[in-house]
Amino acid sequence: MLDQDKILNFLKVTGPTLPTKVAKNINTDILLASAHLSDLSSQGKVKISKLKIGGSPLYYLPGDESQLYNFASGNINPKDLLVLDELKEKKILRESNLELIQRVGLRNLPDFAVPLNVRVSDKIELFWKWHLSSNDDANQMIGAMLTGVKETVLLEEVPAVEGKLAEVAEIEVIPAESETKQEIPIVAEEISKSVESDEPAQPAQEETEEPAEKEETAEKEQRGKALSSVKPETEPEKQQEQEASIKEEAKPIEEEELKEKEEVKFKEEKQKKLTEEKKSSEEKKPFLQKVKEKIIRKKKKVVVDDFSPQVQSFFETLRIMIENKDIIRKNSEINYFVKVPSAVGHIIYFCKAKSKSKCDEKDLSTAYMEAQVKKLPLLFLYTNEITKKAEEMLESGVFENAVIRKLNNRTE
Repeated sequence: MLDQDKILNFLKVTGPTLPTKVAKNINTDILLASAHLSDLSSQGKVKISKLKIGGSPLYYLPGDESQLYNFASGNINPKDLLVLDELKEKKILRESNLELIQRVGLRNLPDFAVPLNVRVSDKIELFWKWHLSSNDDANQMIGAMLTGVKETVLLEEVPAVEGKLAEVAEIEVIPAESETKQEIPIVAEEISKSVESDEPAQPAQEETEEPAEKEETAEKEQRGKALSSVKPETEPEKQQEQEASIKEEAKPIEEEELKEKEEVKFKEEKQKKLTEEKKSSEEKKPFLQKVKEKIIRKKKKVVVDDFSPQVQSFFETLRIMIENKDIIRKNSEINYFVKVPSAVGHIIYFCKAKSKSKCDEKDLSTAYMEAQVKKLPLLFLYTNEITKKAEEMLESGVFENAVIRKLNNRTE
């Protein structure tokens, strides 16, 4: 059974665990175990927690998220733990109702607190959901909190850092009955007051009017009748004056529009002339100048490979034959399948050649894992230096059937 299959079976039995326990189970060191776990997480078979125990995260299978809460007490700040317990009980917390310490605590608990953006008309509010509660339950609870809102509320899960898609759901919140009942009597009271205040005012004015004022009103009425008889004759003249004024006001607007159109045409003609001049200038260029420009562009694009010839010369001096070559990164990393001569005959090696300022233990462990997967011994070639930790691992004998050589010093 492969080591990765052993790790998956171990996680099924134990649940969330640390890489040290995984290393003991498969009888390897921590570096190789962590490398296996990172490979499984990249495949989506294993998840990594943000919660850390002694500086190391927990590794668990998808579906075991409920077991993470068992590791919270003792490994989380006590103030954050209080907010976590409150979120676990209430399932939904509203950001505006929380204190500053609670808001900071929820942001420190990404394994348990899921942020939700709730849109109500033009406003956006932030809510926090317990990671095990479903969207339907969150919809109902947020709808209960926001009763009285007349418009549709959209609830969308904030995208995670890893770039997952957001889940969107809709909530229709029923308007509160108290609001509709209170509006009708208020309007009725206002209308009744206006009616009561207007009606009694008219007879009071009529009683206070004097006989002299009555005569003046009669004269005004007679004048109004005379003017009304004259109005039908003057209305056509007023209409003509209004039409003339409208035409006078419309004239400058039409003139401005014509000016704008002429300016646009002028600009378009300029652009056409410029493009035609450029084309003519390019056509007039001599043939040699065009060829030179093309050569200069090609030279800029070409990147010289200095690393691959260096590795080939190393193989030639040691009479190593290349069976296959795969350039992972130009001038930095190449994979080979080579035949190395020996007293018995040629031995096939998996060769990893790296051009780097300092090769660390991670580079060695990943190359060693690739060789193990291919069931071949490892030949690791580097250009400059190896870190102290990598040298200590080499001296301890962790990498069996592995040959590490420096390209510049071939006698080493």
